[in-house]
Amino acid sequence: MKKKNSIIFIFMILFLSSIVHSKSLRNFHFMKIYTLYEESKKELREEHFDNAISILEKIKKNNVANIKNDKIQMHLIYAYYKNLNFNTALKNTEEFIHFYPKHPNIDYVIYMQCLIKISLDKNIFFNILPIEYHKNDINHAVNAFFQLKNFIYQYPNSFYVINAKKNLIYLKNRLSENAFKILKFYFSHKEYIAVINRGEEMIEKYSETPAARKALIYIEKSYKALKIFDTAKKISKIILLNKTQEI
Repeated sequence: MKKKNSIIFIFMILFLSSIVHSKSLRNFHFMKIYTLYEESKKELREEHFDNAISILEKIKKNNVANIKNDKIQMHLIYAYYKNLNFNTALKNTEEFIHFYPKHPNIDYVIYMQCLIKISLDKNIFFNILPIEYHKNDINHAVNAFFQLKNFIYQYPNSFYVINAKKNLIYLKNRLSENAFKILKFYFSHKEYIAVINRGEEMIEKYSETPAARKALIYIEKSYKALKIFDTAKKISKIILLNKTQEI
């Protein structure tokens, strides 16, 4: 009996010791993650984005307890964006939205996603290489445009709405200029029906842009080329009215 009690006593000591050790390890792990996290914030403040990314990715990889995982992901989005690594930044926004769809800062992440898509559209290489900007793929611009419209509708009280509206104006001009170049291509090939259709679409979508007003001139010329003079005369009056309003 005495021997049995001794075994139970030893077992209890070992069990309690393992609990204390486990708790100690958890505390050590938490302190290590916290120290690295604070270090990453310092690197971000000092705009050492490579260093910040390295630390944050290390935390993310070893953070089995998911301590501050949402904040780590948000910092990674920002760091990759500022480091011009737009594809990885975009991937991180998609992960965040998947895992934290009701996060209190979800508006920030969605807005960052829009900015990343705008940056992907601009594409830094077009500033270096002798390639005409508006000849590149507009898919990112279109996606950002509709996502920004949806963002403004869904989060009307967001801190980022004012900037989002400015971005939307930029994208309207970007897309209308692209449409205008296509319109001029049609006109140069005497495809007047295509010019009229493209022009009307531009006026419907981007009526307040300079490119839409320029499109009216080509619509008027196209109606004249098609010998539809009554409509051409109406378009001419609209062009004149726009000029009067600009003065």
